[in-house]
Amino acid sequence: MRKSIRWIAVIFFFVVVVSGTLLSGAADLWAQPAAGLRQQIEGNWTLASIYNEWPDGRKIEQFGSHPRGSMMLAPDGRFSIFFMKAGLPKFTSNNRLTGTARENQAVVQGCIAYFGSYMVQNEEDGVVMLMVEGCTFPNWDGQHQKRRMTVSGDTLKVINPASGIGGTSYIVWKRARQENQNSRIRFNPIIR
Repeated sequence: MRKSIRWIAVIFFFVVVVSGTLLSGAADLWAQPAAGLRQQIEGNWTLASIYNEWPDGRKIEQFGSHPRGSMMLAPDGRFSIFFMKAGLPKFTSNNRLTGTARENQAVVQGCIAYFGSYMVQNEEDGVVMLMVEGCTFPNWDGQHQKRRMTVSGDTLKVINPASGIGGTSYIVWKRARQENQNSRIRFNPIIR
């Protein structure tokens, strides 16, 4: 009888230890918070849509109905953003330094690029601060600009309350996916 009680006690102790270990591990998993905004927005994004709206209700698609763009938000806090209108005219001279006035105007009005560093300023409200180091619209150089960002799956929505053309920009990005290795363009450099 004593042996049976001892075996029951050993088995009970074993069950308690194993259960406690498993439950504490599960509790650690349950206690981990969901990824913060910084982790959600990090990565490479492809432009899906952008339009501007003014308080009087006017709306325009400043980069046309099929805008192109890329945004990279690196884990180290660096960013680069590029927007462009589809179908920009090619330069007849085939030299970007000798474009005509009309060609240059189309490019300046049809694209913007900027880069710098970023930080999440308010996690709860989705406020991200961009510290612009350089921009093709020089008025933004050195500025700190606020954006509101929300992520749902592979979609990132951004609101820019101070667009470079006035009004508020509403931007939708889709997470960029790595291309199939076989579909990539391959370059064969010529070394002389």
